[in-house]
Amino acid sequence: MLEWGTLIICGLVLLLRLPDALRGRNRAVFGILFLATLCSLLSIPGPYAAIDGALGSLNLTNLVLRFIVFGMVFLVGLRLAAGLGATRAKELITGRAGRWALAAACLAVGVTFFLMDTRGSSAGLQDMTGSGRNAVLAPLYAAAGRSYPAFVSLLLLPSLRAAINAALPRLVRTGAALTMVGAVAAVASVPVSFAPESWDLPRLFVNYLAVLGYVLGLLAFWFSGQSGRPPRNTPATFPQS
Repeated sequence: MLEWGTLIICGLVLLLRLPDALRGRNRAVFGILFLATLCSLLSIPGPYAAIDGALGSLNLTNLVLRFIVFGMVFLVGLRLAAGLGATRAKELITGRAGRWALAAACLAVGVTFFLMDTRGSSAGLQDMTGSGRNAVLAPLYAAAGRSYPAFVSLLLLPSLRAAINAALPRLVRTGAALTMVGAVAAVASVPVSFAPESWDLPRLFVNYLAVLGYVLGLLAFWFSGQSGRPPRNTPATFPQS
């Protein structure tokens, strides 16, 4: 239910933004939503197995998915940092610290993936964490894949909190609150990666909450822009996120 529900919500938000994208407006945000929908699709066992089977059933689809998430998170970070007026966060995301964080995350994901036994398609690698070296490496791989989203989310949290407490239109504050929920969930997903197997449902909930928080936050910002009431003391790009 979490998997399909997330895909449906992402798909509906994507369709809502399609007319604007066709008119050449905010195509970057449409691209972000497209990537979020694609990631949601690749998290569902059926589509995942079909695509991974074509790649040799070695779970390479999961590795590609991690890198897609990194690219999507980078775009989200840039867009929100610009819209929130978070100059320092934007500098950190695009500067040396951000490049090192992204490189370290990519390296950690790649190394742990190729050290694991990845034979046999398994969406989310759910069937590959029980024994042997995978029992140790799978949580490390999951945490590595969530480290860069957590890094970007941490940088955005102060500006999101400031937007929630500011004298801004309700939809803007709602968008900031929803995005903050997603950001907190993204940060929490790193330690949750090491939770025991009995915590599978809470772990999945945290992961999908991160996606939904960001997607619904972007939707609320868009609705704010459509209302025709630009918020005061806020960069002009913010309501158009």
